[in-house]
Amino acid sequence: MLVNRRNFLKSGLLGSAGIFLSSPVSALPRFSLNQNTSAITVSFCGTSCSRDEGEVSRKDSDKNIYLPSTGYIPVRIIKELNGFGKSVRGCGENDWATSQISEPLLINGPLVIPKSLKSDISDYINGDQHSLIEAAKGHSMPALALHGANISAASKAETINFIGHSRGACEAIIAAWFLYAYGDEKVRNTPINIFAIDPVPGFGAWYGLLTQLPPNVANYVGVYAWDMSNNINSIDHAFQAVVPRPNGRMRGEDNEIHIHDQSWFNWLKREPSWSVMANEAQQKDPLAPDDNYPQPQGYELYACRGRHGTVAGNTTVDGGYDAKNLNSNVAAVPELIYKMARGYLTQWGSQFSTPCAVETDVLALRQHIHMFHREFDLMGGGETRTSKLTGRPYVRRISSIHGYRPSNTYYMEDVVGNPPYKLSYPVTTERQGKGWVNWKFL
Repeated sequence: MLVNRRNFLKSGLLGSAGIFLSSPVSALPRFSLNQNTSAITVSFCGTSCSRDEGEVSRKDSDKNIYLPSTGYIPVRIIKELNGFGKSVRGCGENDWATSQISEPLLINGPLVIPKSLKSDISDYINGDQHSLIEAAKGHSMPALALHGANISAASKAETINFIGHSRGACEAIIAAWFLYAYGDEKVRNTPINIFAIDPVPGFGAWYGLLTQLPPNVANYVGVYAWDMSNNINSIDHAFQAVVPRPNGRMRGEDNEIHIHDQSWFNWLKREPSWSVMANEAQQKDPLAPDDNYPQPQGYELYACRGRHGTVAGNTTVDGGYDAKNLNSNVAAVPELIYKMARGYLTQWGSQFSTPCAVETDVLALRQHIHMFHREFDLMGGGETRTSKLTGRPYVRRISSIHGYRPSNTYYMEDVVGNPPYKLSYPVTTERQGKGWVNWKFL
């Protein structure tokens, strides 16, 4: 990531450990969705999240669980762009909290898609999409990803910025692949930047599209919640996160790839062509050890205290959905991620017309998180995560491996390395090793 560090320090954008703080807008160009512009920002909501998530309450979602200053971060970001961006609803949800219908998805161009993709997404294009079954399955992910990709291509923007949470972050990665595979030459060569907040595919298939960044991604920033677990008896087991592999550009190597065509084997397994295009393009695993390999550029992985919802704006003490359980000590996490999102997006060309709502600087937020860490410790199984049970049930698992099997996951604590001793990150006595990519601890 090429940054004039002196200018960013002077403007207050960079803080401790190179983390962005605020978002000055005076020097950035305006853009609209209807003109040839410098940048477009598309936000992908998480499962069961509407396009006004955190702004209003509805039967299944109380806006009061979100911090007023940050709201649900992917939605609030688009709101603060004052119309110069677009949000995409989450799996199993309608567009707006007050509606029983969803606006039709943009699927008929400008991207030229295969018939198999059009067939697979046909049930999710419009109508009432509120469905608990779909929320569990997540089969609408490619439809929502294509919608965001088509919006981006139609804008003729010079830069495409994606932000997403949960399955929405996974859709951002899929959308980047769709732009690369189905766009014209200009669209294929348009740089894409992704700010991914705890990308989680769920129980479904982990497509090769999820575990490898395509060549058009210039920057990937992933924020991963520390205080989840792999306890099979809890809902956490469904929240194993994906860490996509950096592309050749990020590794300073050949950035060309071969898009995999559907084989007879894939056809027999009823895997459509779009879902297997990246199966044979899997590159260096960021979670595997390799002491001698240089660090990727434009590829940053962050570990953060809190749960899956905490990093997206939820301030309940348990990361749940009951507003009676709000706790002010949790607020520093969503405030920090909100500031980071605005900072990275600003660097990538997004323009904010609304000032940053969080005035506390990053260093103070990080100090608060680790000074008042009791709530975060309890979220993930206690201050000591070592258990008498086998399989480290209170340690989160993550994966960069195509295909969903328990053996395809890593213990998160084994790939991030040793947390700085001044920061509170509970680990087990079994913790060992480190992936070749250096993680940053927030």
